[in-house]
Amino acid sequence: MNSWRKRAIDLATVTAITVIVWLWAAGQTAQTRVITFDTVIDSGDPSRLLVAPSEPLHLSVEIKGSRQAVLGATQSLSGRTIRLLTGADGVPSTTGTHDVVLKDVLSISPSVAPLGVDITSVTPSVVRITIERAE
Repeated sequence: MNSWRKRAIDLATVTAITVIVWLWAAGQTAQTRVITFDTVIDSGDPSRLLVAPSEPLHLSVEIKGSRQAVLGATQSLSGRTIRLLTGADGVPSTTGTHDVVLKDVLSISPSVAPLGVDITSVTPSVVRITIERAE
């Protein structure tokens, strides 16, 4: 009888460990999702530099990562307006016209980078900005 009880305990332990590992792995499974949000690029100091266009740009962004990271990023970013600053976030700060590759800029943005997802595509992929000195 003692042998039967030990086997039952061993089976329950193995089953519990299996369920825990399975739940952890399910949370780590790679997922892809498309989310939408707005972004605005500004200088952070409009008395010194002006950036055009100044209105928010609506983006459709495909993200990839663990299930948990994708869900977290979706909750953090969907419907928000992400502010990108010239001279930071990979956005140029020199006067003139620049083509900004949004995938690259968003990937290193402090609003996106800590979320643990990879940006696989952005629509539109490039935005042309003009930076001028404020008068």
